[in-house]
Amino acid sequence: MRIRAQFFLLGLLAVLAGCSSGTPGPSRFDLLCTIGYQKQTVADLMQEWYLFNDEVEQQQAYASLDLSQFATPEALLASLLYRSDRFDRNFSFITTAQVDQQFFGSGQFAGFGFGSKFADSPMNTDLRLTQVIAGSPAESAGLARGQQILTIDGRTIAEIVQAEGLSAALGPNTIGVERSFRVRRADSSEFDIDITKALVTLDPVPQATTLTAGTTSVGYLDFRTFVSTADAELRQLFAQFQAANVTALIVDLRYNGGGLVSTARLLTNLIGGFIAAGQVQAETLHNSAKSALNQTTTFETQTNSLTLLNNVVFITTGSSASASELVINALEPHTVVRLVGAPTFGKPVGQNALSYCGGRFLLRPVTFETVNALGAGQFYDGLPVDCPAIDELERDIGDPLEASLASALGLVENGSCPVGAVTSKPAGYADLTDPPPSASASPGQRYAGLF
Repeated sequence: MRIRAQFFLLGLLAVLAGCSSGTPGPSRFDLLCTIGYQKQTVADLMQEWYLFNDEVEQQQAYASLDLSQFATPEALLASLLYRSDRFDRNFSFITTAQVDQQFFGSGQFAGFGFGSKFADSPMNTDLRLTQVIAGSPAESAGLARGQQILTIDGRTIAEIVQAEGLSAALGPNTIGVERSFRVRRADSSEFDIDITKALVTLDPVPQATTLTAGTTSVGYLDFRTFVSTADAELRQLFAQFQAANVTALIVDLRYNGGGLVSTARLLTNLIGGFIAAGQVQAETLHNSAKSALNQTTTFETQTNSLTLLNNVVFITTGSSASASELVINALEPHTVVRLVGAPTFGKPVGQNALSYCGGRFLLRPVTFETVNALGAGQFYDGLPVDCPAIDELERDIGDPLEASLASALGLVENGSCPVGAVTSKPAGYADLTDPPPSASASPGQRYAGLF
Protein backbone atom coordinates (compact mmCIF):
# COMPACT_ATOMS: atom_id res chain seq x y z
CA MET A 1 0.00 0.00 0.00
CA ARG A 2 1.34 3.45 -0.87
CA ILE A 3 1.01 4.89 2.62
CA ARG A 4 3.04 2.13 4.23
CA ALA A 5 5.79 2.70 1.66
CA GLN A 6 5.82 6.39 2.56
CA PHE A 7 6.12 5.53 6.27
CA PHE A 8 9.20 3.43 5.60
CA LEU A 9 10.75 6.12 3.44
CA LEU A 10 10.20 8.81 6.05
CA GLY A 11 11.63 6.63 8.79
CA LEU A 12 14.77 5.95 6.73
CA LEU A 13 15.25 9.60 5.85
CA ALA A 14 14.75 10.64 9.47
CA VAL A 15 17.61 8.34 10.50
CA LEU A 16 19.84 9.72 7.74
CA ALA A 17 19.01 13.29 8.77
CA GLY A 18 19.83 12.48 12.37
CA CYS A 19 23.30 11.26 11.35
CA SER A 20 24.19 14.39 9.40
CA SER A 21 26.46 17.12 10.69
CA GLY A 22 26.71 20.83 10.19
CA THR A 23 24.45 23.78 10.97
CA PRO A 24 20.99 22.70 12.22
CA GLY A 25 18.15 23.46 9.82
CA PRO A 26 14.96 21.91 8.50
CA SER A 27 15.47 18.15 8.42
CA ARG A 28 14.62 16.07 5.39
CA PHE A 29 11.91 14.60 7.56
CA ASP A 30 10.31 18.03 8.09
CA LEU A 31 10.61 18.86 4.42
CA LEU A 32 8.77 15.67 3.44
CA CYS A 33 6.04 16.00 6.08
CA THR A 34 4.39 18.83 4.18
CA ILE A 35 0.79 19.93 4.55
CA GLY A 36 0.11 18.35 1.17
CA TYR A 37 1.54 15.03 2.32
CA GLN A 38 -0.45 15.19 5.56
CA LYS A 39 -3.70 15.85 3.72
CA GLN A 40 -3.11 12.98 1.32
CA THR A 41 -2.26 10.64 4.21
CA VAL A 42 -5.38 11.57 6.17
CA ALA A 43 -7.52 11.01 3.08
CA ASP A 44 -5.91 7.63 2.39
CA LEU A 45 -6.22 6.44 5.99
CA MET A 46 -9.85 7.49 6.17
CA GLN A 47 -10.67 5.59 2.98
CA GLU A 48 -9.06 2.49 4.43
CA TRP A 49 -10.13 2.51 8.08
CA TYR A 50 -13.21 4.69 8.64
CA LEU A 51 -16.11 2.74 10.13
CA PHE A 52 -18.69 4.42 7.91
CA ASN A 53 -17.00 3.63 4.60
CA ASP A 54 -19.75 1.15 3.67
CA GLU A 55 -22.25 4.01 3.47
CA VAL A 56 -22.97 5.27 -0.05
CA GLU A 57 -22.93 8.84 1.20
CA GLN A 58 -19.38 8.42 2.49
CA GLN A 59 -18.14 6.94 -0.78
CA GLN A 60 -19.65 9.91 -2.61
CA ALA A 61 -17.69 12.23 -0.33
CA TYR A 62 -14.45 10.49 -1.30
CA ALA A 63 -15.32 10.54 -5.00
CA SER A 64 -15.76 14.31 -5.01
CA LEU A 65 -12.79 15.04 -2.74
CA ASP A 66 -10.44 17.82 -3.89
CA LEU A 67 -7.51 18.12 -1.47
CA SER A 68 -6.57 21.56 -2.83
CA GLN A 69 -9.74 22.97 -1.31
CA PHE A 70 -8.49 22.44 2.25
CA ALA A 71 -5.80 24.47 3.96
CA THR A 72 -5.03 21.91 6.67
CA PRO A 73 -5.46 18.19 7.34
CA GLU A 74 -7.85 19.14 10.15
CA ALA A 75 -10.11 21.01 7.73
CA LEU A 76 -10.02 18.04 5.38
CA LEU A 77 -10.96 15.64 8.17
CA ALA A 78 -13.88 17.83 9.22
CA SER A 79 -15.29 17.58 5.71
CA LEU A 80 -15.16 13.78 5.81
CA LEU A 81 -17.03 13.21 9.09
CA TYR A 82 -20.06 11.04 8.39
CA ARG A 83 -23.26 12.91 9.31
CA SER A 84 -21.48 15.01 11.90
CA ASP A 85 -24.74 16.07 13.50
CA ARG A 86 -25.36 12.51 14.68
CA PHE A 87 -22.87 9.75 13.89
CA ASP A 88 -19.42 11.34 14.04
CA ARG A 89 -19.75 14.43 16.23
CA ASN A 90 -16.05 15.35 16.14
CA PHE A 91 -15.21 11.85 17.41
CA SER A 92 -12.51 11.56 14.73
CA PHE A 93 -9.61 13.92 15.29
CA ILE A 94 -5.93 14.62 14.72
CA THR A 95 -3.43 15.02 17.52
CA THR A 96 0.27 14.58 18.20
CA ALA A 97 1.81 11.39 19.53
CA GLN A 98 3.27 13.36 22.45
CA VAL A 99 -0.08 14.77 23.61
CA ASP A 100 -1.78 11.40 23.12
CA GLN A 101 0.80 9.45 25.12
CA GLN A 102 0.94 12.13 27.79
CA PHE A 103 -2.77 11.76 28.50
CA PHE A 104 -3.38 8.04 28.05
CA GLY A 105 -0.03 7.00 29.51
CA SER A 106 0.28 9.48 32.38
CA GLY A 107 -3.14 11.12 32.77
CA GLN A 108 -1.64 14.52 31.98
CA PHE A 109 -2.76 17.43 29.79
CA ALA A 110 -2.05 21.14 29.38
CA GLY A 111 -4.85 23.16 30.93
CA PHE A 112 -6.30 25.08 33.86
CA GLY A 113 -7.70 21.97 35.54
CA PHE A 114 -11.43 22.72 35.81
CA GLY A 115 -14.59 21.33 34.27
CA SER A 116 -17.70 23.40 33.58
CA LYS A 117 -21.26 23.22 32.30
CA PHE A 118 -23.94 25.69 31.31
CA ALA A 119 -26.81 25.87 33.80
CA ASP A 120 -29.22 27.84 31.60
CA SER A 121 -29.48 25.92 28.31
CA PRO A 122 -30.21 26.94 25.60
CA MET A 123 -29.10 30.50 26.41
CA ASN A 124 -25.72 29.21 27.65
CA THR A 125 -24.72 32.28 29.61
CA ASP A 126 -24.55 30.79 33.14
CA LEU A 127 -21.29 28.84 33.32
CA ARG A 128 -20.82 26.75 36.48
CA LEU A 129 -17.78 24.83 37.67
CA THR A 130 -18.48 21.11 37.99
CA GLN A 131 -15.05 19.82 39.01
CA VAL A 132 -11.65 21.19 39.94
CA ILE A 133 -8.65 18.89 39.78
CA ALA A 134 -6.50 18.60 42.90
CA GLY A 135 -3.11 20.23 42.46
CA SER A 136 -4.14 22.11 39.32
CA PRO A 137 -3.74 25.84 38.64
CA ALA A 138 -7.53 26.17 39.02
CA GLU A 139 -7.44 24.73 42.53
CA SER A 140 -4.48 26.91 43.50
CA ALA A 141 -6.45 29.95 42.29
CA GLY A 142 -9.37 29.17 44.60
CA LEU A 143 -11.81 27.76 42.05
CA ALA A 144 -14.29 25.21 43.41
CA ARG A 145 -17.27 23.13 42.33
CA GLY A 146 -20.49 25.14 42.09
CA GLN A 147 -18.87 28.53 41.51
CA GLN A 148 -19.98 30.63 38.53
CA ILE A 149 -17.55 32.06 35.98
CA LEU A 150 -18.81 35.55 35.15
CA THR A 151 -16.17 36.87 32.75
CA ILE A 152 -13.05 35.71 30.91
CA ASP A 153 -10.55 38.46 30.06
CA GLY A 154 -13.23 41.03 30.81
CA ARG A 155 -15.87 39.58 28.47
CA THR A 156 -19.11 38.06 29.67
CA ILE A 157 -19.94 34.45 28.93
CA ALA A 158 -22.85 35.64 26.77
CA GLU A 159 -20.46 37.71 24.63
CA ILE A 160 -18.07 34.78 24.27
CA VAL A 161 -20.79 32.30 23.33
CA GLN A 162 -22.09 34.68 20.67
CA ALA A 163 -18.59 35.12 19.25
CA GLU A 164 -15.90 32.42 19.09
CA GLY A 165 -17.25 30.09 21.78
CA LEU A 166 -15.90 29.01 25.15
CA SER A 167 -13.18 26.60 24.00
CA ALA A 168 -11.57 29.20 21.73
CA ALA A 169 -11.84 31.91 24.38
CA LEU A 170 -9.93 29.78 26.87
CA GLY A 171 -7.00 29.63 24.45
CA PRO A 172 -4.82 26.92 22.92
CA ASN A 173 -3.89 23.77 24.82
CA THR A 174 -0.46 25.12 25.61
CA ILE A 175 1.41 25.50 28.87
CA GLY A 176 1.81 29.19 29.75
CA VAL A 177 -1.48 30.45 28.28
CA GLU A 178 -3.01 32.88 30.79
CA ARG A 179 -6.58 34.06 31.20
CA SER A 180 -8.24 36.44 33.69
CA PHE A 181 -11.44 35.27 35.37
CA ARG A 182 -14.11 36.89 37.46
CA VAL A 183 -15.77 34.24 39.60
CA ARG A 184 -18.83 34.24 41.88
CA ARG A 185 -18.77 32.07 44.98
CA ALA A 186 -21.75 30.22 46.45
CA ASP A 187 -22.24 33.05 48.97
CA SER A 188 -22.54 35.55 46.06
CA SER A 189 -19.19 37.20 46.77
CA GLU A 190 -16.96 37.69 43.73
CA PHE A 191 -13.24 37.63 43.07
CA ASP A 192 -10.85 38.21 40.16
CA ILE A 193 -7.99 35.85 39.42
CA ASP A 194 -5.40 35.26 36.69
CA ILE A 195 -4.76 31.58 35.94
CA THR A 196 -2.01 30.13 33.75
CA LYS A 197 -2.26 26.78 32.01
CA ALA A 198 0.17 24.16 33.24
CA LEU A 199 0.65 20.43 32.98
CA VAL A 200 -2.27 18.98 34.94
CA THR A 201 -2.11 15.43 36.29
CA LEU A 202 -5.52 13.84 36.58
CA ASP A 203 -6.22 11.21 39.23
CA PRO A 204 -8.65 8.96 37.34
CA VAL A 205 -10.16 7.68 40.60
CA PRO A 206 -10.05 10.62 43.02
CA GLN A 207 -12.17 8.89 45.62
CA ALA A 208 -13.64 5.52 46.54
CA THR A 209 -15.25 4.30 49.72
CA THR A 210 -17.68 1.83 51.23
CA LEU A 211 -21.13 3.18 52.09
CA THR A 212 -24.27 1.67 53.59
CA ALA A 213 -27.74 1.67 52.05
CA GLY A 214 -30.06 0.24 54.68
CA THR A 215 -28.38 -3.05 55.51
CA THR A 216 -26.50 -3.30 52.20
CA SER A 217 -22.75 -2.77 51.97
CA VAL A 218 -22.12 -0.58 48.91
CA GLY A 219 -18.87 0.17 47.14
CA TYR A 220 -18.70 3.71 45.72
CA LEU A 221 -16.25 4.62 42.95
CA ASP A 222 -15.75 8.13 41.54
CA PHE A 223 -14.22 7.37 38.14
CA ARG A 224 -13.19 10.31 35.94
CA THR A 225 -11.49 8.84 32.85
CA PHE A 226 -10.17 5.62 31.31
CA VAL A 227 -6.38 6.03 31.22
CA SER A 228 -3.69 3.46 31.91
CA THR A 229 -2.81 5.00 35.28
CA ALA A 230 -6.26 3.89 36.48
CA ASP A 231 -5.54 0.18 36.08
CA ALA A 232 -3.49 -0.48 39.22
CA GLU A 233 -5.72 1.83 41.25
CA LEU A 234 -8.86 -0.02 40.14
CA ARG A 235 -7.37 -3.38 41.05
CA GLN A 236 -6.44 -2.12 44.51
CA LEU A 237 -9.83 -0.54 45.16
CA PHE A 238 -11.74 -3.62 44.08
CA ALA A 239 -9.61 -5.69 46.45
CA GLN A 240 -10.84 -3.38 49.21
CA PHE A 241 -14.46 -3.73 48.05
CA GLN A 242 -14.10 -7.50 47.96
CA ALA A 243 -12.64 -7.53 51.48
CA ALA A 244 -15.58 -5.39 52.65
CA ASN A 245 -18.03 -7.97 51.19
CA VAL A 246 -19.90 -5.38 49.15
CA THR A 247 -23.02 -6.72 47.43
CA ALA A 248 -23.83 -3.51 45.57
CA LEU A 249 -21.64 -1.10 43.60
CA ILE A 250 -22.17 2.53 42.59
CA VAL A 251 -19.86 3.75 39.82
CA ASP A 252 -19.95 7.53 39.36
CA LEU A 253 -19.29 8.26 35.68
CA ARG A 254 -20.99 11.67 35.54
CA TYR A 255 -18.04 13.40 33.84
CA ASN A 256 -16.27 10.39 32.34
CA GLY A 257 -16.05 10.86 28.58
CA GLY A 258 -14.23 7.60 27.90
CA GLY A 259 -10.68 6.66 26.96
CA LEU A 260 -8.85 3.37 26.64
CA VAL A 261 -10.84 0.27 25.74
CA SER A 262 -8.31 -1.84 27.65
CA THR A 263 -9.12 -0.01 30.88
CA ALA A 264 -12.84 -0.28 30.15
CA ARG A 265 -12.47 -4.04 29.77
CA LEU A 266 -10.56 -4.23 33.04
CA LEU A 267 -13.31 -2.36 34.91
CA THR A 268 -15.96 -4.55 33.27
CA ASN A 269 -14.08 -7.68 34.36
CA LEU A 270 -13.61 -6.41 37.90
CA ILE A 271 -17.36 -5.85 38.11
CA GLY A 272 -18.64 -8.84 36.14
CA GLY A 273 -15.70 -11.18 35.64
CA PHE A 274 -16.84 -13.60 38.34
CA ILE A 275 -20.58 -13.61 37.70
CA ALA A 276 -20.24 -13.83 33.89
CA ALA A 277 -16.92 -15.66 33.43
CA GLY A 278 -16.51 -16.98 29.89
CA GLN A 279 -19.63 -15.28 28.56
CA VAL A 280 -19.61 -12.67 25.80
CA GLN A 281 -18.69 -9.22 27.03
CA ALA A 282 -18.74 -7.35 23.72
CA GLU A 283 -18.21 -7.65 19.99
CA THR A 284 -16.01 -5.18 18.14
CA LEU A 285 -17.08 -4.55 14.54
CA HIS A 286 -15.21 -2.74 11.73
CA ASN A 287 -16.06 -1.74 8.18
CA SER A 288 -16.38 -4.54 5.60
CA ALA A 289 -12.81 -4.08 4.34
CA LYS A 290 -11.47 -4.56 7.87
CA SER A 291 -13.91 -7.27 8.98
CA ALA A 292 -11.01 -9.66 9.60
CA LEU A 293 -10.28 -7.51 12.67
CA ASN A 294 -13.73 -8.10 14.18
CA GLN A 295 -13.46 -9.84 17.52
CA THR A 296 -15.51 -11.16 20.41
CA THR A 297 -14.34 -10.40 23.93
CA THR A 298 -15.42 -12.61 26.84
CA PHE A 299 -15.53 -11.91 30.56
CA GLU A 300 -12.40 -12.94 32.42
CA THR A 301 -12.27 -13.35 36.18
CA GLN A 302 -9.68 -11.08 37.76
CA THR A 303 -8.00 -11.67 41.10
CA ASN A 304 -10.15 -8.91 42.59
CA SER A 305 -13.41 -9.46 40.65
CA LEU A 306 -16.37 -8.99 42.99
CA THR A 307 -17.90 -12.33 43.99
CA LEU A 308 -20.94 -11.22 46.01
CA LEU A 309 -22.19 -8.51 43.67
CA ASN A 310 -25.86 -8.53 42.72
CA ASN A 311 -26.60 -4.86 42.06
CA VAL A 312 -24.74 -2.23 39.98
CA VAL A 313 -25.78 1.41 39.71
CA PHE A 314 -24.09 3.91 37.42
CA ILE A 315 -24.40 7.66 37.93
CA THR A 316 -24.42 9.29 34.48
CA THR A 317 -24.94 12.60 32.70
CA GLY A 318 -24.67 13.79 29.13
CA SER A 319 -20.91 13.83 29.71
CA SER A 320 -20.75 10.05 30.24
CA ALA A 321 -19.60 8.65 26.91
CA SER A 322 -17.74 6.05 24.89
CA ALA A 323 -15.82 3.68 27.21
CA SER A 324 -18.24 4.57 30.02
CA GLU A 325 -21.14 3.46 27.84
CA LEU A 326 -19.21 0.38 26.69
CA VAL A 327 -18.94 -0.82 30.31
CA ILE A 328 -22.62 -0.25 31.01
CA ASN A 329 -23.78 -1.86 27.78
CA ALA A 330 -21.50 -4.90 28.24
CA LEU A 331 -22.79 -5.59 31.75
CA GLU A 332 -26.51 -5.19 31.10
CA PRO A 333 -27.17 -8.73 29.74
CA HIS A 334 -25.44 -10.33 32.74
CA THR A 335 -26.47 -8.61 35.96
CA VAL A 336 -28.83 -6.00 37.38
CA VAL A 337 -27.65 -2.66 35.96
CA ARG A 338 -29.45 0.61 36.60
CA LEU A 339 -28.65 4.21 35.73
CA VAL A 340 -29.24 7.28 37.87
CA GLY A 341 -28.87 10.90 36.78
CA ALA A 342 -29.33 11.89 33.13
CA PRO A 343 -29.05 9.95 29.84
CA THR A 344 -25.53 9.33 28.58
CA PHE A 345 -23.96 11.12 25.62
CA GLY A 346 -24.38 8.44 22.95
CA LYS A 347 -21.03 7.30 21.50
CA PRO A 348 -21.19 3.57 20.68
CA VAL A 349 -18.04 3.79 18.55
CA GLY A 350 -14.31 3.96 19.12
CA GLN A 351 -11.09 5.04 17.45
CA ASN A 352 -7.71 3.57 16.64
CA ALA A 353 -4.53 5.64 16.60
CA LEU A 354 -2.98 5.71 13.10
CA SER A 355 0.40 7.39 12.98
CA TYR A 356 1.97 9.32 10.12
CA CYS A 357 4.88 11.64 9.48
CA GLY A 358 7.22 9.19 11.18
CA GLY A 359 4.96 8.84 14.21
CA ARG A 360 4.79 12.55 14.97
CA PHE A 361 1.07 12.88 14.28
CA LEU A 362 -1.84 10.59 15.01
CA LEU A 363 -5.13 10.35 13.19
CA ARG A 364 -7.77 8.89 15.51
CA PRO A 365 -10.69 8.15 13.19
CA VAL A 366 -13.80 6.23 14.23
CA THR A 367 -12.84 2.69 13.18
CA PHE A 368 -15.12 0.36 15.13
CA GLU A 369 -18.39 -0.01 16.99
CA THR A 370 -19.19 -2.28 19.93
CA VAL A 371 -22.29 -4.31 20.71
CA ASN A 372 -23.05 -6.44 23.75
CA ALA A 373 -23.90 -10.13 24.07
CA LEU A 374 -27.44 -9.43 22.88
CA GLY A 375 -26.23 -7.50 19.84
CA ALA A 376 -27.37 -4.21 21.36
CA GLY A 377 -25.43 -1.10 20.34
CA GLN A 378 -25.78 1.98 18.15
CA PHE A 379 -27.11 4.03 21.07
CA TYR A 380 -26.41 7.38 19.41
CA ASP A 381 -29.20 8.96 21.47
CA GLY A 382 -27.52 7.84 24.68
CA LEU A 383 -28.43 5.21 27.25
CA PRO A 384 -31.60 6.09 29.19
CA VAL A 385 -31.69 6.41 32.96
CA ASP A 386 -33.89 4.45 35.31
CA CYS A 387 -34.01 7.18 37.94
CA PRO A 388 -33.62 10.85 36.91
CA ALA A 389 -31.58 12.93 39.36
CA ILE A 390 -29.85 16.28 39.24
CA ASP A 391 -26.12 16.88 39.42
CA GLU A 392 -26.23 18.94 42.60
CA LEU A 393 -23.39 21.42 42.28
CA GLU A 394 -24.00 22.80 45.76
CA ARG A 395 -22.59 19.57 47.23
CA ASP A 396 -19.31 17.79 46.65
CA ILE A 397 -19.10 14.70 44.48
CA GLY A 398 -19.11 11.71 46.81
CA ASP A 399 -21.29 13.38 49.45
CA PRO A 400 -24.01 10.81 50.29
CA LEU A 401 -26.48 13.71 50.47
CA GLU A 402 -25.66 14.93 46.93
CA ALA A 403 -28.74 14.41 44.77
CA SER A 404 -27.41 11.82 42.31
CA LEU A 405 -25.54 9.75 44.88
CA ALA A 406 -28.45 9.96 47.34
CA SER A 407 -30.77 8.70 44.60
CA ALA A 408 -28.40 5.83 43.80
CA LEU A 409 -28.20 4.83 47.46
CA GLY A 410 -32.00 5.00 47.75
CA LEU A 411 -32.35 2.81 44.68
CA VAL A 412 -30.02 0.21 46.18
CA GLU A 413 -31.84 0.26 49.51
CA ASN A 414 -35.43 0.20 48.30
CA GLY A 415 -35.25 -1.19 44.77
CA SER A 416 -37.17 1.79 43.39
CA CYS A 417 -36.45 5.39 42.45
CA PRO A 418 -36.55 7.82 45.37
CA VAL A 419 -39.02 10.69 45.18
CA GLY A 420 -38.74 14.19 46.51
CA ALA A 421 -36.08 16.86 46.55
CA VAL A 422 -33.19 14.74 45.29
CA THR A 423 -34.86 14.08 41.93
CA SER A 424 -36.69 17.35 41.36
CA LYS A 425 -34.99 20.47 40.05
CA PRO A 426 -35.19 23.66 42.10
CA ALA A 427 -37.11 26.54 40.54
CA GLY A 428 -35.14 28.02 37.65
CA TYR A 429 -32.66 25.13 37.65
CA ALA A 430 -32.01 24.01 34.07
CA ASP A 431 -30.41 20.78 32.90
CA LEU A 432 -26.64 21.14 32.91
CA THR A 433 -25.18 21.05 29.40
CA ASP A 434 -21.59 20.76 28.21
CA PRO A 435 -19.86 23.51 26.25
CA PRO A 436 -19.89 22.49 22.57
CA PRO A 437 -16.87 20.28 21.75
CA SER A 438 -14.29 21.55 19.31
CA ALA A 439 -12.17 19.60 16.85
CA SER A 440 -9.07 20.91 18.64
CA ALA A 441 -10.23 19.87 22.11
CA SER A 442 -7.48 18.67 24.42
CA PRO A 443 -7.61 15.07 25.67
CA GLY A 444 -8.59 16.47 29.05
CA GLN A 445 -11.67 18.12 27.55
CA ARG A 446 -12.47 15.28 25.17
CA TYR A 447 -12.26 12.44 27.71
CA ALA A 448 -12.79 14.08 31.10
CA GLY A 449 -14.66 17.36 30.40
CA LEU A 450 -11.71 19.46 31.59
CA PHE A 451 -10.19 22.72 30.35
